[in-house]
Amino acid sequence: MILQSLSEYYQRLVDEEDSGVAPPGYSPAKVSHVLLLDEAGQLVDIRSITVKKGSKELPKSLLVPQQVSRTSGVAANILCDNMAYVLGIERSKQGEVQGAASKQADFKAKNIAFLLSVEDAGAQAVRFFLESWSSEAALFHPLIAARLEELLAGNNVVFKLDGIPGYIHELPAVREAWANREAEEDDGAAGQCLVSGEVLSLARIHPLIKGVVGAQTSGAAVVSFNIDSFTSYGKSQSYNAPVSKQAAFAYSTALNYLLVGTTNKVRLANMVMVFWGDRKGSSQEEATLAWSLNPVMDDRGEMDDGSREIDPNAARQAEIILKNVKAGLPAQAPDFDADTRCYLLGLAPNAARLAIRFWQVSTFGDILGKIAHHYQDMEIAGMERAGGWIAPWRILKALAVQEDTGNIPPLLEGQLIKSIVSGQPYPRTLYNLALNRCRTGGERGGVTMIRAAVIKACLLRQYRQQDVEKEAMITVSLQEDKPNQAYQLGRLFALLEKAQRDALGRQINATIRDRYFGAASATPGAVFPLLLRLSRHHLSKAEFGEVTDRKIQKVLIQVDGFPAHLTLEDQGQFVLGYYHQKEQGNYSSSKTNQTEGQGEQDE
Repeated sequence: MILQSLSEYYQRLVDEEDSGVAPPGYSPAKVSHVLLLDEAGQLVDIRSITVKKGSKELPKSLLVPQQVSRTSGVAANILCDNMAYVLGIERSKQGEVQGAASKQADFKAKNIAFLLSVEDAGAQAVRFFLESWSSEAALFHPLIAARLEELLAGNNVVFKLDGIPGYIHELPAVREAWANREAEEDDGAAGQCLVSGEVLSLARIHPLIKGVVGAQTSGAAVVSFNIDSFTSYGKSQSYNAPVSKQAAFAYSTALNYLLVGTTNKVRLANMVMVFWGDRKGSSQEEATLAWSLNPVMDDRGEMDDGSREIDPNAARQAEIILKNVKAGLPAQAPDFDADTRCYLLGLAPNAARLAIRFWQVSTFGDILGKIAHHYQDMEIAGMERAGGWIAPWRILKALAVQEDTGNIPPLLEGQLIKSIVSGQPYPRTLYNLALNRCRTGGERGGVTMIRAAVIKACLLRQYRQQDVEKEAMITVSLQEDKPNQAYQLGRLFALLEKAQRDALGRQINATIRDRYFGAASATPGAVFPLLLRLSRHHLSKAEFGEVTDRKIQKVLIQVDGFPAHLTLEDQGQFVLGYYHQKEQGNYSSSKTNQTEGQGEQDE
C-alpha cells in the first residue's frame, strides 16, 4: 500500500509541468559549477551556478542521468559527478590536496564508452576533453587553481559547450542515447510486480532514500535484503519482495522528492513524517497540514527550530483554517478541500535502512480535525506565552532528559504523531515521562507549561473513554473548588512554596520544590505535616503572610487528611493543581495581594 501510493503520487508529479520531479532514468543532483568546453574539448572557463540564500551560496538542483548509489569503492556517474571523479583532484583526510587517479580513470572510461556513439558536438567535446585530461594536469591548471577551494567543497559539476544553450547532459542526442542505454541494460529477472501487478523486469536492488536525519549520507533503503537468512526459494536480495524497476524508481523518486521539499514534511527528533494528497493541486491542504503539525512562530516564515521554511501567506491562511476547525466551524477557505485523501508516512533511521514508524490514510479534513482536537486538549493557562500552539517536537523536547532530543525514547515520536492524527489516547510513556520530568529538580526539571499541558491532555483522553464526569473536571485554568484531593494537595504545595519565597526571597539555594516535590506528589502523608510546620515560620516573616495563610486555610478545609500514597493518575492531578495555583493563584498579579493585605489592615 505504501509503495503503491508513492508510485501513484510520482505519476501525478510527472503530469505536472512545474513539479521538477525526475523522469525515469534521471535523478536530482546538487551542482555548484559548470565546466565550459570548446568543440575541441579544451577547458575554456569554470562558472559557478550556486544560488545565494541569505549569507550562504547553495548548489543548484539539476536533473542529471541517474546517479549510482555509492557506499564504498569507486563508481562513477555519467556527465555529472564531483571533482574527484571529473577532474581527478580531492582533499585527503588530513586536509591536503591530492590526485584521485583511480576515480578519474573510472569516470573517463565510462563516459567515453557512453559518448563514443553520440553524434553531437557537445557530447564529442566532453569525450575529447576526457581523452586529453589527467589528474596530474588538474593540480596545475590555472582555472582550477583560481577556484580550488570552491571546487573541493564536495558538490557536483556538469559540462556545457561554449556558445550553445543548455547543459550537455540535457541535449536531445544525449538524452536519446541515455534512454537507449537504459533499455539495453534492463536485464533483470522478470516477475509479477507487487505494486502494479504486471509482469515486468524486477529490481534486484532498490534506489536509496536520502534526507532522513541519522541515516547514512549516501542514502538508506526502504526495501532491502542482504543476509543469507533472507534467501528463500532461490531468491536473493530484493527479489524476495518482487517490485519492478519502474515501480522502484517511481516510489523512491517520489519519496526523495518529498524529503527534499519544504512543505510536505515535518521532523520530530529522530523521525521525519512526509505527507501528500491524492489529487493534483493539493498544495493548500499540504501547507495547512505542515503548519498545523509545526506552527510557524515568526513573520519570516521560519520554524522556531529552523528546520523548515513556509510562505508567510500560506502560514497565516493555515492558522486561520486551524482556528476555524478548532472552534467547530468549517475551514472557510476556497482552496482547501477537506475531502481530499491524505497519506502520512513516518520514517526513522535504522543503520543502512529506514524503519516505518507509522502509516495512515485519511482525508485532510479528518486529519485537521484530529489535530485541532489535540491542540484543544493541550490548552492550559499560560499557553499564550508560547504563541498559543505547542508543536509536537516541542513536547518531545520538553520531556527528554536535559531537554536533549537524543534522549527521547526511539518509538515515542511515531506513537505521539499516531495518537494526534488518529485521535487515540496518548501513549502511556508520554504521561510517565511528563510526571518524571516534573518530579526532577535542577535547571531543566520541574513543572513547566508544556509538561503540565501534556499531563492535562493525557488525563483528558483517558477520562474521555472511562469516566465522563472526571473528564469535565479537567479544566484549562484554576478550579478552586475541585473535589479532588490530589489536585487540592498540589495547590497546597504551591501555596507553601509561595510562603517560603515571600519570606526568604528568590535567591534560595534549594526551595521546598527542589527538596520535597517528588515525595509530596507520591507520598503526601510523609511530607505535608513537615511542610506545614515550616510554613508557620515562613508566614510570620512574609510581607503579606496573612493573605497567603488565609489561602492555605481555604485549601486545607477541602483536604480530608494526607493519604499515604497517590496513584499515578492522582500524581498527575497533583501536578495540575500545583501548576494552576502557581500560574494563576500565586503570581498572576502581585497587586491582588497588596489589595487584600490593605483590606485586612483597614478592617
